[in-house]
Amino acid sequence: MIDHPPTVAETTTLDSAIELIKKVAPEPIREHWVDVDGVRYPPKQAYQLISNLPRSTFTSHTALARLRVLGFTTSAYNARTDRQPGTEQLTVNPSPTDHHHLSASFATLLGFLTTNDLTAHLASAEATLAGADTSGCADVVEQFQFSEDLLDAALAIRQRIGRLNDVVHATVIARCLPLILEPGETITVRPSLGAGNDQSRPFDVETDRRIAEFKVSQWKGADTMRKRTLFADLVHLALDPTPRRAQMFVVGPRPKKFLASSSATAEWALARSSPHTRTRFHERFGPADQFTIAEFTADPAAHIEVVDIATLIPTLARTPLPPSLHEPGLLPLTD
Repeated sequence: MIDHPPTVAETTTLDSAIELIKKVAPEPIREHWVDVDGVRYPPKQAYQLISNLPRSTFTSHTALARLRVLGFTTSAYNARTDRQPGTEQLTVNPSPTDHHHLSASFATLLGFLTTNDLTAHLASAEATLAGADTSGCADVVEQFQFSEDLLDAALAIRQRIGRLNDVVHATVIARCLPLILEPGETITVRPSLGAGNDQSRPFDVETDRRIAEFKVSQWKGADTMRKRTLFADLVHLALDPTPRRAQMFVVGPRPKKFLASSSATAEWALARSSPHTRTRFHERFGPADQFTIAEFTADPAAHIEVVDIATLIPTLARTPLPPSLHEPGLLPLTD
């Protein structure tokens, strides 16, 4: 999403904008509005008619701000979500910058998440929706604050910080490297600072002395996909034919405990891995259903050192991720 699309103020006058918008019938008003020669239009519809931009590329906040710059009268935009129904909203800066848009979006989203236990909030909304008619559904939107502002804010933030995991992954690796490299040790292959590896870079870090994988997500108890990706990376390290030191960097004690004690089979752990990985495992170690994860860790992978990154970067131990960031569909935690 482009939260701050190009301005049309320099190329469109108020009169010409009114003429453009009036050629199309107004859609129903859901929340915000813009007055076009005495007729109220949804701001996104009006701004789209002026700018020719897809509605998915801007928020209501942006549309309201740009329309106000042109001279239109609009409903006000409020970045807060704790207002009571029927109270007036605060006005928006008529000349917002991209940072202002993101700040307002973040404030809206953070207000919603910090004033509500999201799991309980959604469960209560679901219970209220059961048996509701059209009017009841509309009441739920208002009661549970599922506003247009909230949706716009969530879309804007997801687009801009959807790669937050990559930022964490890259920063953790970059800060670890000066702490783990030995005197004279050099990085021989361009490291994978972003989450995931490609075929030309099978490991996150590869030096003349070691190979290493970094798993920087913080486990919370129900970590099926994290367990599988952790084991798959352990297998990749174990498949390396060189005598280099092999290390797996994880956060906290749970990943190491899982590898050392899990009775699940290697076949289960590799079920989502590529056929190539499963074939290599079979050719090198034998049938995957003949190993438990603990057995594989203790024998073929016994040389792989599992290191808690929090011993190198204590911040990771002090700042667990908020529960809201673990919610499905909001900010998925991937390695």
